[in-house]
Amino acid sequence: MTKTGRTISDHRLTVLAAAMVSLAGELSAQTAGPLQAVSGVVTDDRGSPVVGAELTLRRDGSVATISLARSAADGSFVFDAVPGGALDMKVRRLGFRPFSIQLRADTLSGRKLVRVVLQPAPVELASVEVEAQSTPAMREFEERRRKRGTGRFIDRAEILRQRPAFTSDMFYSYPGMSVRPGRIGNSVRVRGCKPSVWIDGVQAQGAELDDVTRPSDIDGIEIYSSWSGVPPQYADRGGRTCGAILVWTRIR
Repeated sequence: MTKTGRTISDHRLTVLAAAMVSLAGELSAQTAGPLQAVSGVVTDDRGSPVVGAELTLRRDGSVATISLARSAADGSFVFDAVPGGALDMKVRRLGFRPFSIQLRADTLSGRKLVRVVLQPAPVELASVEVEAQSTPAMREFEERRRKRGTGRFIDRAEILRQRPAFTSDMFYSYPGMSVRPGRIGNSVRVRGCKPSVWIDGVQAQGAELDDVTRPSDIDGIEIYSSWSGVPPQYADRGGRTCGAILVWTRIR
């Protein structure tokens, strides 16, 4: 090879070596500091651990993820072999507001935990308006209840609160009434006498209350323990004076 040829070749090697040194310097600057682990714990605002939170590490100002982790059942997480320098850590979990924090891995010791507290993000549902339909029977029910006569009144809210298996289960605590096991559910008696049972204004002749009603179908119940308090239109057609139980159903 000529001297000129060797000179050109040597120059190319010098340029290539300089480029490699420059690239090594850039990589060194990007990974300043030793590689180390970063650990921590994710909790909610009440201190309970949050499992399955997604944590990402990115170099400050970059959009490229350099490390990814998920919180364990106790809320703990760990990033292995994290480079030094300024880093952005972002935390996401369904049901919580996103969380972001800037840290420098090379200033953290292995015993110093990064604590992340996530705030709940309530799910907003579209509002639903429900218009209650008051039937004439239930308006009469409410009117009689407001007059505070001799009857006892059970509305839908009370039925839902007690959640009885049988309608008669609601009567155990009423004075003068006895509830005993029957063929279906229980038999209800008022001072030893069988009251008349009315379903939506129609008398259920000879039937026990639990034979013809289910708590889930009922809007309201009126209980009259003597004939004197029974509304005239619901007087026993058989002439008995044992009182009455009026049941108003939701399905009419």
